[in-house]
Amino acid sequence: MRLQVSINNEVPVRASLQAQGWLSAQLNLSSHDNDGGRLSVRAIDSSDEPNSTHSIWELGTLSIGDSVQIQILNDGEADPPTAVRRTSDSPKNLFTSVDLARELLTAISICDKELSRVLESSRSTEPKDEFQKIAEAMSSIIVDLDLRLIQPTLRRHPELIAEAREMKLI
Repeated sequence: MRLQVSINNEVPVRASLQAQGWLSAQLNLSSHDNDGGRLSVRAIDSSDEPNSTHSIWELGTLSIGDSVQIQILNDGEADPPTAVRRTSDSPKNLFTSVDLARELLTAISICDKELSRVLESSRSTEPKDEFQKIAEAMSSIIVDLDLRLIQPTLRRHPELIAEAREMKLI
């Protein structure tokens, strides 16, 4: 996938993604910014899950009256991105020790099973509206466990993905 983007017929910028993922041009206007807006192209390479690489081509500030042209091109060479960020390098990734990472996944699996057991018990004993509140609260906790613990651990230790699947954590 490759895009060519130009502002006011000036020198175009070419951005590409040669892997699995997304390539998008983003034009952002803000009611707080009287000067216009910003234009960028973003690529997310998701071929190395659970990690991804985010590339950004910043094209600059736009003003009223500017013209933007976006052209879809055949695959080929691209300009280097303005910035590249890899989730594998994130300071939020967890556990230098693979053994501790494995312990965490086991603990989350046990927690998930126990929460599911309590939820099932509440289905037959609690009124429908109360059960719904309990289910929503537990769902929020499970989502947080995934976002704050499971994903950052698996990004650092992708070798544990098969075990996490066996535990039904992903």
